[in-house]
Amino acid sequence: MVFDTTLREVQKPLEKNQEVLSVDVNQLQKERGTSNSLQCGLCSLEFKDQNTRRAHYKTSFHIFNVKRNLKGLNPVSQTEFGNIINENKNKNSTSSSESERESESESSVDEKENSDDEESEDSRKEILEETIAKELEQLSLNGKQQGEENAASHLATRSSQLYFKSQLLQESQAFGLYKSLFNSETIQQPFQQLRLWNEIEDQASSISALFMMGGGHFAGAIVSHQRINIQGNPKKQEQSIQEQAVNFIEHKTFHRYTTRRKQGGSQSAMDNSKGKANSAGSSLRRYNEAALRFDIHNLLQEWKPYLDKCKNIFLRARSPQDKKLFIEMISQGSTDQRLKSFPFTTGRPNVTELKRSWCELTYLKIASKPEPLPITEAPSGNIKASQKIQKRKLEPAKEIPLEEKHSEYLLALLNKGRVPLIVAYLRNNKIDVNFNLSPELQHFTAPTLLHYASQQGLKQMVTSLLINLKANPCLKNKIGKTPWDMAKNSQTRYSFQVARYVLGENFANWNEAHVKEPLSREQVESINKEEEERVNNETQAAMREELDIARARQRQEEEKKRIEKDSKRGPGRILDSSAINREQNLNSLSDEQRRRLMREQRARAAEARMNIKK
Repeated sequence: MVFDTTLREVQKPLEKNQEVLSVDVNQLQKERGTSNSLQCGLCSLEFKDQNTRRAHYKTSFHIFNVKRNLKGLNPVSQTEFGNIINENKNKNSTSSSESERESESESSVDEKENSDDEESEDSRKEILEETIAKELEQLSLNGKQQGEENAASHLATRSSQLYFKSQLLQESQAFGLYKSLFNSETIQQPFQQLRLWNEIEDQASSISALFMMGGGHFAGAIVSHQRINIQGNPKKQEQSIQEQAVNFIEHKTFHRYTTRRKQGGSQSAMDNSKGKANSAGSSLRRYNEAALRFDIHNLLQEWKPYLDKCKNIFLRARSPQDKKLFIEMISQGSTDQRLKSFPFTTGRPNVTELKRSWCELTYLKIASKPEPLPITEAPSGNIKASQKIQKRKLEPAKEIPLEEKHSEYLLALLNKGRVPLIVAYLRNNKIDVNFNLSPELQHFTAPTLLHYASQQGLKQMVTSLLINLKANPCLKNKIGKTPWDMAKNSQTRYSFQVARYVLGENFANWNEAHVKEPLSREQVESINKEEEERVNNETQAAMREELDIARARQRQEEEKKRIEKDSKRGPGRILDSSAINREQNLNSLSDEQRRRLMREQRARAAEARMNIKK
């Protein structure tokens, strides 16, 4: 896994802060270099010469203190070291001979520290190696619990990130890293995994996959964990340095018109919620959805060799159908831990968004250290309410009587019209069809199944209860009403009359049940047909009458408008057809002919005036 330069820069301070759990002792000594001092500052011991000091560096006592120091723990003295060895050996001792051998080896610790017998020290190391390893393992697990301030630690919360402390940050800050980068095993030891990622120099062989899909847009990429060397490259304003260093081995984007603008949701989602539309646009969107799935399917098949080698596969798909498409093509089994979702909000799928998301995933982020939420005490005014709630919790739940269970179940079947299930339930539980519903106060007006069916207008259930189950129509409720009296419409009453016709007069006292004369099904059908015809005729007559009234009203309005229009126009005048013909003749004459005609007209007019004077 690739991390940015921030992690590389804080790696050395982290080592100084002793958050790396294991380091080669010889390598540490090389880094410190040679010294002419005859002291061991770690174990607080002085020596006569350099040979004695070198021999001390090979002892289990010194190695034990070095490992404690690297874990952030204080070194121990020779006495404390002997006590630790003794306690662990006493736990594992099974015979007196072993205890004697352990006491001899323990006594040899002090002798070795005061002498230069390297052979006895090597034999003692072999004997105590297992005990020291167990002690160091226990210290690595409980170092923080022992109150040591510099012990390695990380903070696991319910958020999407793990938090790591650092000397480069303030007390209220921490480095955050997303949990999605770990699997179920590596998340148990995040420090070791973090160190392993940074120790791997060549990460070109490690790859991951990124897929985003939504709104008709698709973007996918195979990204290498090895970053691109961007030294000397010109800086791009639209991309950060981290995004420029992302190495995409393969990447592809698709877009299809699958979502109507500003409507939200794909066409398939709209079809499932509101029914299938028959417009040209909806057909085009359905076709594009299928085409987009086909393109993605082909791309995943093409990238199959890459996907098999991916360490992580991050997927963003909103629809369950889209997720199923990727899972079927990518997953290597039902427990494939490589499939993960992006633990943050992403934008429209494109190559730029893929790079941004990869950088967001794989780079450390400075975040505020989370704090536990304060425990709020209940206000004094709600103490009584909380006490009542606690009493209710302590009180055992009241058992529902068997009669109420029967009543609730049978009424549910009655409302659904499940006659066979009602018959089977009554027979299996040996219940009479005329039993009183429970509780009595709730079913005061409808105490039996027949009363209830009649009151609710369930005509089919009334017929079934009377004919098939032989319910008693003469039973009365507390106010003296029979099931017939509870009927609210004629169709329900016809069901009682049909039952009387089928069962006969000897079945019950129908007059006492207030049921009218018996009717056959044919008679009921004819009555319903006549009633339907009567209603249709009345409806048509009412429609014709309303139509005539509307037409008369329309004629009156048209006449009123005509009168108003004539009043505005005035009396008018009669057109002279001869004048029109004369005007048309003048238009057809030439200029000379028109002047001659005008002279003749003036002459006739003058003669007419002279005749009038005479």
